[in-house]
Amino acid sequence: MKIELKLGAITAKEFADSMQAKLYTLSKSAPDREIELITDEIGEISHKTLFVASEDNSLAEMMAAAKNGAYCVICTKAPESLEKIPDTAVIECDNIRAAFERFAKVYARRGNHKTIALTGAKGKTRTGEFVYSVLEEMYKVHKCTDKKTTEKNDALALLDIPSDADFFLMELKIHDKRDIARLGRLVDCDVGIVTTVNSSIDERANVDVLAGLKEGGEVAFCAEDDVLSMICRTDLKTGTVSVNDASAELHAENIRTYKESMVFDIVGDGVCINDVEIHFTGEENITSALFAALVGLRYNVPAEKIKTGLKNYHSSELGVEIFTVGGITFIVDTSSATPDSVKKGIDTLCDIAKLHKRSRKIALVGDIRDFGQDTRILHEKMGAYIVEKKIDKLFTFGVAAEQIGVGARRAGMCDKDVSGNLELFSPVKSAEALAAELREGDVLLIRLSRKNAAEEIEKYLRTRFEK
Repeated sequence: MKIELKLGAITAKEFADSMQAKLYTLSKSAPDREIELITDEIGEISHKTLFVASEDNSLAEMMAAAKNGAYCVICTKAPESLEKIPDTAVIECDNIRAAFERFAKVYARRGNHKTIALTGAKGKTRTGEFVYSVLEEMYKVHKCTDKKTTEKNDALALLDIPSDADFFLMELKIHDKRDIARLGRLVDCDVGIVTTVNSSIDERANVDVLAGLKEGGEVAFCAEDDVLSMICRTDLKTGTVSVNDASAELHAENIRTYKESMVFDIVGDGVCINDVEIHFTGEENITSALFAALVGLRYNVPAEKIKTGLKNYHSSELGVEIFTVGGITFIVDTSSATPDSVKKGIDTLCDIAKLHKRSRKIALVGDIRDFGQDTRILHEKMGAYIVEKKIDKLFTFGVAAEQIGVGARRAGMCDKDVSGNLELFSPVKSAEALAAELREGDVLLIRLSRKNAAEEIEKYLRTRFEK
């Protein structure tokens, strides 16, 4: 675990106070020293670090942390004597996970973001992705959805919110009854979305999670959920959606189902968004889109941008992220680069481009996994495949990937449409080349198994094209 405190440094005393824990130290200055990093690994300790001790509360471990420069240590039992760590603050708490949850809740309030919390027996992840895609049309959104959460990760997610985030989107997953009150206390949310109230754990579980609604906060749910309608307090601000019930705040009309998509109108009091398209089938996906439209309207996202956000969301596989920034659809694939997986990435690029009229297909492709003497031939064949799929612009990254460009040229791609970067330690050069070429409406595939390089390129392009 290594966490940088993105919303500003905090003193050891402020840590202890927010955790409702005890603070011990022999140093007068230690309580006021500012901490910027949290870690549970001795080797990761640097300047201004809080170290999380292991369960055995070893004094030797705390001494090693202090020697490495830790300003503060948190544990469940402080040493009887602090003489061997006289310059280090020690925070003692009954339970480290619970203490971090209390701290995370307080610390997250430093941000200026709005929080959208999603819960329900099913449909949370898809709804969250739709909400993310709609809000991202106008705002900077940080999401914590579709993750295998643990009690520890729930608190850490709050500490990962960037200082410039406009929205924080969190999916609340319930593991057992003990989670209900805990999650409700953890998250201060402005809008709580309950996709369904039926739960194998407790029929009230998904509602009780929303105990964390801020004053003036809103809960959104399906109009057909009579249980929720009865449970929600009369003074609670609510929003309802429905595929079939015209009395809901937003409902769907004129639904048309195609092979891999649905088109419908979103209608409500003073609202009419015609010909909304999503690339999924099934009424449950329309419901998810309606929730996203409801959130978008609450935060002044124009109807046309709501339509764009819903249309631009595509499901993705493990290791693949699909999103839209500045009118450009990004497909970032950092899974292992085998010939089949690279071809699959190119096919995905083509499939998504078909959904957007007049879009250009642009690919940045890295080295394919080494296959000995066949490496050159394999890369050249990939270049020919890229030409076969009518990719408009090809960028390569890496020495072996240069042969993909060679293969593309031999298959007929113009020199001006092929660009290569041989410098593996300079991914920014690829980012700069892409930035000079990209324009609104393009669909871009970043297909690199080198995750750090892909992240650096993605970060550069986001900064360049975000509104």
